[in-house]
Amino acid sequence: MASVEKKEPLWVPNPQSISGTNAAKFISYINQKHGLALQTYQELHRWSTAKASIQTFWEDAFTWLELPPPDSQHVHRMLGDSSSPTGGMFPPAKFFPTSFLNIAENILRGRADSVVAIHFAREGVSGIEPVTWKAFREHIRAIRSAMVNSGVVKNDVVAAVISNSVDAMAICLAALSLGAVWSSSSCDLGTTGIIDRYRQISPKLVFADDGYTYAGKTIKLGDRIVDWSHRLDCDQTLKNVVLVPYCNVPVAFEEIHRGCTMQSFLQRDTGEQLDFKLVPFSHPAFILFSSGTTGKPKCIVHSTGGAALKIKTDYTLQHDTSWVMWVLNLLNLSCASSMLLYDGSPFHPRPTILLELAEKTKVGVFGTSPRYLTELRDHGIIPYKSFNLSNLRVVTSTGSILSEDIYRWFYSKAFPPSVLLCSMSGGTDIAGCWGTPLLPVYAGEIQCKALGMAVDIFDATRPDPVSLGNNAEPGELVCTEPFPSQPLAFLGEDGNERYRSSYFERYGTTIWCQGDLVKQIPDTGGLVMLGRSDGVLNPSGVRFGSAEIYAVTETFPELSDSLCVGQKRDFDADERVLLFIKMKSGSRLDTDLAKRIRGAIRDRYSPRHVPKFIFEVADIPYTVNGKKCEINVKNIVNGRKSVASGTIINPGALDLYEKYWQLPKEGQEASHGSKDYDPKL
Repeated sequence: MASVEKKEPLWVPNPQSISGTNAAKFISYINQKHGLALQTYQELHRWSTAKASIQTFWEDAFTWLELPPPDSQHVHRMLGDSSSPTGGMFPPAKFFPTSFLNIAENILRGRADSVVAIHFAREGVSGIEPVTWKAFREHIRAIRSAMVNSGVVKNDVVAAVISNSVDAMAICLAALSLGAVWSSSSCDLGTTGIIDRYRQISPKLVFADDGYTYAGKTIKLGDRIVDWSHRLDCDQTLKNVVLVPYCNVPVAFEEIHRGCTMQSFLQRDTGEQLDFKLVPFSHPAFILFSSGTTGKPKCIVHSTGGAALKIKTDYTLQHDTSWVMWVLNLLNLSCASSMLLYDGSPFHPRPTILLELAEKTKVGVFGTSPRYLTELRDHGIIPYKSFNLSNLRVVTSTGSILSEDIYRWFYSKAFPPSVLLCSMSGGTDIAGCWGTPLLPVYAGEIQCKALGMAVDIFDATRPDPVSLGNNAEPGELVCTEPFPSQPLAFLGEDGNERYRSSYFERYGTTIWCQGDLVKQIPDTGGLVMLGRSDGVLNPSGVRFGSAEIYAVTETFPELSDSLCVGQKRDFDADERVLLFIKMKSGSRLDTDLAKRIRGAIRDRYSPRHVPKFIFEVADIPYTVNGKKCEINVKNIVNGRKSVASGTIINPGALDLYEKYWQLPKEGQEASHGSKDYDPKL
């Protein structure tokens, strides 16, 4: 392996401001309450995950973050009368069994009528719409009343195919106020994807936008709504499909199965006051879905208290704010006085549109993705020089792995040097790796393990649970103690078995195995995400993740995108690495470029990391939530069946990879006269 030089931090906490952070205040609270002398984040994390004190940490966080209603009792036990965690995580424990709360009540509690709750901006509509807490509360009240008179009660599922809008948040909070369960899908999801999701959860109401605008185009959804409404097969539960006039485009709503307009739905409002049904901590609140690239999406049910406690802990204690990601977006309202909500392409009509909005609304925390930051860099946009971002304190990034190159660009020229860049991972399942204003930022690293999460790294080459510690070797990301945000259940056919096999197949029911490959850097303590474990590359016994290859390809300006998988067919003696690259317009893969890519990978890592073949392809397949379809491509190039689910936005791209399963066996390549052999079928 290449030698690793000691890293220098790109960002360090300001000693004068540390004492004012929420994390420092919480440490002081813990020290005073329990007679401790914790001083650093590492000490707080060790205390928050130790067997003797992990329950105490979550109980103190639950109270300190003011999650229960003001008039509730102040004794909240994480595992009831148990004096210590059982160690078992499946079936999941009933956390805080005597505690009751309501997410909508928590978000709306103590809000001044005249203060703006949401600054709403959308593509194709000029200006920013300010929505006050008073207007937002009334919108929620009217929808809630209409739901009550539509027969919605506690435990019913309310679903939506809806944009990132004020309506979406109001409908969600109205449902949660009743103790109903919320689930949503984006408007660009295809008919099959919607059916695969909602047929498993049997909603009582489904709200559907009539259209959406993206990248300058308005997409009408009427025909699609008519199609999936008749194919949902949920007649035993479905009361209505409610058409939301988001784009005000013509829709034959009378053809929608059990359809009604939003206007007629709201006429069911009979003026009831906004009230909140207090539900147990473990009451279901959200149904999220896995990407479902290789089959039906898993329906992951998260609890009321688990989602609220984990997200408030992360955003108040980890990120110091006073998006899974839509749920995070919603619950951020409980951590901040107001929110900037944007719907549309982040690059239309200008690639600076989000930065313009951030400047106008004086955003303090900016949530984004590696793809967005990469596009800013590639467009030559320097936010720091073009916009007043003096109020910006934190930029969070998730969805995929943030490369070292983007970290360095961010701090060397792009954003104010005082801004904390937090790369996050695991939001849908575990939310186990996060950031903090108490620790330095190093290029390519997630700063730390999240509070209350007993995260460890196990040797992936062994069947038994053996910790690698922080020796910089890649291993399985695991959690060894119960955590309140653990999913309640998986819905749908064989849901219980899918839950068990997803996280507990490898090490049993006492250890949560996330399915991610990760390593911890000894001298910084930071974590580096390397990709999914089932996509790990293993040529000649050297294990590494695709993220390491992408960290190199992203530095080549000629490349638009890349995808890296391993190939080991039934007749192959060893695995070899295939790298597929999509070129930018006007550029082509040639011998010189392939040589430079290989040299850069070899210099950065080792000869074993160098791809055996590099191929130019016209497209890279992605899911609707922006993840590369590595497993699909891996199955295809290994001659295995791969089912393109409704979550893949460009399923036709998979056809481009079919021919590569016929690559020659190891040792036969020379006869074809090319290192990067392109079979002619």
